Amino acid sequence: MSESNTKFITYTGPSMNPTLKAPDMLEVIPYDGNKIRCGDVVVFVPPGGNHKVIHRIISIDSQGIRTRGDHNANVDEWVLCPDDIVGRVIRTQRGDRWLRIYGGLMGRVYAFFLRTIRKINYYLISCPLHFPYRWLAKSGIFRGWLAERLKIHVLTFNRSYGKDMQLLMGRRVIGRYLRDKNKWMIRRPFRLVVDEASLPKGTTEQ
Repeated sequence: MSESNTKFITYTGPSMNPTLKAPDMLEVIPYDGNKIRCGDVVVFVPPGGNHKVIHRIISIDSQGIRTRGDHNANVDEWVLCPDDIVGRVIRTQRGDRWLRIYGGLMGRVYAFFLRTIRKINYYLISCPLHFPYRWLAKSGIFRGWLAERLKIHVLTFNRSYGKDMQLLMGRRVIGRYLRDKNKWMIRRPFRLVVDEASLPKGTTEQ
């Protein structure tokens, strides 16, 4: 494969965390006739869509190709054909490091491991602490002076599909504005120190 066939794409969004994290730089290569495998992380344009999505292939059958984000609980609603796929992600640059992205069998094992860990976290940690966490976040007792000292701020990016707003603590992304749901998604435990009502709201305009 010639070097000119390689594409570099900046990753945004939470759906592939922790495999990919914004603003990772992804190295993407086309399949060029090679076999598309379950477990590969691929860049594609979904049917009827106009922007690229980066998810993992979870099944291939006579109906087509199904995908899901490593951080998502549900399988994507669309069914892909090979022509929808731009290429396969093989590496990601995070800071000054290049990390390999596994596909095929190793990719499937890795995705299964992530889902297992997420279920353990949900049933043994998240559920028991859900109501105390919500109460503390609503009370606001950790906000004010602590939020200022943690250097929490909002960055806005103009994308082809509209505004993309991210909430940062220093250089770490701790939240993102969900345009389709018109609300902020803030990672635990940072909702304890962030006043969501004071954050700017996005727009669904293109």
